[in-house]
Amino acid sequence: MKKDILKMREAFTMIEIMMALVVVSIMLAVLAPVIISTKPSEAANIQVTNSDNTPVGVIVAWFGTNYPKGWVPVSGQYIDPTQYPELKNALQRDALPDLNAGADPENSTVWIIKAEK
Repeated sequence: MKKDILKMREAFTMIEIMMALVVVSIMLAVLAPVIISTKPSEAANIQVTNSDNTPVGVIVAWFGTNYPKGWVPVSGQYIDPTQYPELKNALQRDALPDLNAGADPENSTVWIIKAEK
């Protein structure tokens, strides 16, 4: 019985695998144009362009503070309906949840959300 429990804990569920694939796909869609066209001397000045078709309201993990255009950290801030009407409509909330509590955006992974197209 104990061996069966250990085997169950070692396996990933199909939902976990699918979620991981979705996150990786989104990250590749956002970063691929930058990675392919960046020379080593330009690495410090990378600017991610908004060439992805990610729907407003999608949340992904991101390292650092160089967020792609149209993305904001998910840190409990108020959603200004005049600045982010699509996000306000998608979430039907007045504020974002605080998924980055205690995180240092300069040195750790933070959660960001697609706020506008």
